[in-house]
Amino acid sequence: MLHHTAARAALLLATITPILGACETLPDMAHPLTGATWRLTDIDTSGSSTRLTPALSERHTITFEDGGRASLQLDCNRGNASWSAQDPRAGAGSITIGPVASTRALCPQPSFGEQLASGLSGAERYTLLLDGRRLVIEADGIAFTFSAF
Repeated sequence: MLHHTAARAALLLATITPILGACETLPDMAHPLTGATWRLTDIDTSGSSTRLTPALSERHTITFEDGGRASLQLDCNRGNASWSAQDPRAGAGSITIGPVASTRALCPQPSFGEQLASGLSGAERYTLLLDGRRLVIEADGIAFTFSAF
């Protein structure tokens, strides 16, 4: 009888162990937008497109941090905002950014810092392209294109 009870306990343990393993909490995976600083390369509005020079691009960046914070370089100003986004499906998803809080220095022209800060606060959708190296954020009729570096 003791042998029979031990066999039942072993069978029960073999059955329950995989079930308990399936309930194990896995660590959160980093969102695909985190881990890179994104440089603004293009701004598209209805009927108009602006390509930033490499020097201007370096002064207009966003970094998505774990925990829902974003750091921005808005030309000669710095900013931060909250953010959340769904994991991309077929390379796209919804995104919310803002509002953006920033310093308010007057930057030399041309400058796109104010347009970036106000536009990102209305962000609705993002798309990842080129194996996650390009990012397009759409907001209120504006598309901001970024490149990871």
